[in-house]
Amino acid sequence: MRKRIAAFSMAVSISMLCGCDSVELEQRSFPLAMGIDVQTEQPEEKLVVSFDFPDLKQISEKSKTSDTPMEFSLEGKDLYHVEKSYENNTNRILDYNHLKNIILSEENFNDMRLLRQLLESWEDRPGVAGNTSLLLSEGKAAEILSLTEETEGSVGKYLEEMLESQKDFKSDKIATIGDLMDQWHNQDELILIPVLTEQGERPVISKYGVISNFQYVGDISVEEAMEVFLSQNLLKNFQYECEDGTIVEITDICVEKQITEEEGIPVVTVSVDGKGSICQSNQTDKRQQYQLEQQLEKQLEFELTETAGKLQKEMGIDMTNSYVALGGHNRNLYETYRNMPETYGKAVQQVFQTDITILNFQ
Repeated sequence: MRKRIAAFSMAVSISMLCGCDSVELEQRSFPLAMGIDVQTEQPEEKLVVSFDFPDLKQISEKSKTSDTPMEFSLEGKDLYHVEKSYENNTNRILDYNHLKNIILSEENFNDMRLLRQLLESWEDRPGVAGNTSLLLSEGKAAEILSLTEETEGSVGKYLEEMLESQKDFKSDKIATIGDLMDQWHNQDELILIPVLTEQGERPVISKYGVISNFQYVGDISVEEAMEVFLSQNLLKNFQYECEDGTIVEITDICVEKQITEEEGIPVVTVSVDGKGSICQSNQTDKRQQYQLEQQLEKQLEFELTETAGKLQKEMGIDMTNSYVALGGHNRNLYETYRNMPETYGKAVQQVFQTDITILNFQ
């Protein structure tokens, strides 16, 4: 009899749990993207959080009765109060298990105090995955999420597909919330975050924001960002235009770093090897084309050195991100610059060597 009562009680409990899960799903909203701005024109600073939801009408006929709009913005003094306001306005709770993108307005990203508060909030929410893509917006993040007409629905879905279509990277090297949290705790790695602007009523990546030592140090162009990614061995393909107009696509890229010390100064030597294919050329003389390898290598080394010098002078950063590998390359230098990534970034000399083999001379 006791066994039967126990079995009956368990069955009732399971049934009730299943019922609760079903009800909870109906009372949840699943944003695909979140945009965060700061309202400073009021007596006290407030967050303006915008949400982008999937078009449920495109998913199932049954969902046509859903009253959750695809766009929704709310204000609150912090993320907790925004979420409570959402619950009060919609009778639903936010579920971040399908969140793909978080967009922060660039003008407010300089407020590292606010950023720490956001990271603390996300760290306490298991639904916000560390691999959620992180993006900046040149204007208001809410304006990016409002570009639903040309994106044919959810901007969050559009951004997800846009980022997944980038085939030049060896891995999905778009900055994530996890990257930023690592930077927050360790402050030793360079992060580039795509900056979105509106173009033809669609969001496009117009530049990259640079985060070093958990400080927003400025913006760089897309071309400069690709050179940074190349120096860090993050690219599968790299297109490069020579001075004579010849365009070469470099593949099979292999990058190696060597960190040495010369007269007390750290020196990182970056060797870039790859195979090149001519995509466009005005050259007709075969002998001149054979000279292209030397021209390409010399010009690429010069531009990498120039970009590295510019970023170090203007932002105090080492674009090769060699500090994270310092302990494995040079123990003496690691001991000298332990817990001083910023000092190292300003001191290190960066040397570039290239070896590109052109495969398709005509």
